[in-house]
Amino acid sequence: MAAILSRLHRFLYALLGGRFVSRRGNADFLLLGTTGRRSQRIKTVALLYVTHNGNPAVIASFGGNPKAPNWLLNVRDNPNVTVQIGKDRWQGIARIAKSAEREELLHRFVEIYAGYERYQSRTTRVFPIVVITQTRD
Repeated sequence: MAAILSRLHRFLYALLGGRFVSRRGNADFLLLGTTGRRSQRIKTVALLYVTHNGNPAVIASFGGNPKAPNWLLNVRDNPNVTVQIGKDRWQGIARIAKSAEREELLHRFVEIYAGYERYQSRTTRVFPIVVITQTRD
């Protein structure tokens, strides 16, 4: 069911340019496009984000799954990404947050959505947090 809702969210976000679906309560959402490791096709996912030093940051929780989400594996293979926040689309470079930076960001994610603590309790995998910096043309 979560996969269906995720696909629907992604579809509506793209269709509506983020209107009505880019915010839910205190949570802001973006679309992250990564290049598939095997397919080399753009894979897009809707993710909750927080802003860190002017850049969006996303958490690779995957609902507490012990495996990392595909989008994270794609970012590790190729950090060049596309981002859509609302109707604004841009290219960026993704990087995994360092330990201290990650701890600071994790608290912010939990403030917005307490479910991340429950997700973490389901697995021993430490959820990486990815910070995306817009590239300059």
